[in-house]
Amino acid sequence: MKIPLLLMLAAALFCLIFFQTNRSIFVRSAGLFLIMACGFVWELQLSPEPRYFLLVILALLLAMGFASDFYSASLRTWYFRVAEESLWGVVIGSFIGGFILWMFLGSIGGMIVGSLLGALIGELKAKGFVSFRQVTKATLGACAGVFGMSAKLMFGLEMVYWILVTASHTGH
Repeated sequence: MKIPLLLMLAAALFCLIFFQTNRSIFVRSAGLFLIMACGFVWELQLSPEPRYFLLVILALLLAMGFASDFYSASLRTWYFRVAEESLWGVVIGSFIGGFILWMFLGSIGGMIVGSLLGALIGELKAKGFVSFRQVTKATLGACAGVFGMSAKLMFGLEMVYWILVTASHTGH
């Protein structure tokens, strides 16, 4: 595989990871579009025999990643009315839960409980206690928003995997 294409894939993963908090869906999903462009360049320009099934798979993964981020962000913003501090609480709480609460709840249980508690603390810090229903709704919305961002990252990694696997089978 050509070195510039590998660097472009690395830049796309960088975009997927570090532009997560941007308000624009197109900036948050720029990494997916870069990965798709790398797949098109590899298959249509550099591959001796283009495999169109790979381009279809990449397009489907791009659509699913874009949709997961769009719907999680719109639910988080419009329906659940989640504060930004609540999202940071999910991230910090999941790390704390994964490293501390795993002794009591197991690794997955610790991360889930930690992220819920982190979202709850972040929401209470940002808005105070409005009502139990609103705080619970915002806490679950923050967790759903982070799940959508994580799903987009997983779809992007899957796209990179498909490109690298098909490139390694051609011997380039």
